[in-house]
Amino acid sequence: MLPGFSVTSTEDVKTIALSDLITVKTIKEATREDPSVIQEYVMAPGANAGEDPHPRWEHLVVLEGVFHDGEQAWPAGSVISGKPGSVHYPSSLGGCRFFAFFPNGMGEAA
Repeated sequence: MLPGFSVTSTEDVKTIALSDLITVKTIKEATREDPSVIQEYVMAPGANAGEDPHPRWEHLVVLEGVFHDGEQAWPAGSVISGKPGSVHYPSSLGGCRFFAFFPNGMGEAA
């Protein structure tokens, strides 16, 4: 491994059930040096997360299926960015998988 780099495989990370239809894997945890977080979400067909407000930036990359934000459907290959103070309503009629990037962490904004 080159100095200054780290690698994590999604296969090596524990899957957490957020509900019967939504799972998450935290691929990169926040550290004191780097507050960013990277997660992989899987939404089974019919999943609905309800209101999801964001105090910090969030970037989603839809990898498989179709992600719905509460207003519009986004197919695989879409990149969705939500600025601080934004709200969306994640759901998926047919199921989807996406990465979520939180460059400044996930907690309350400072």
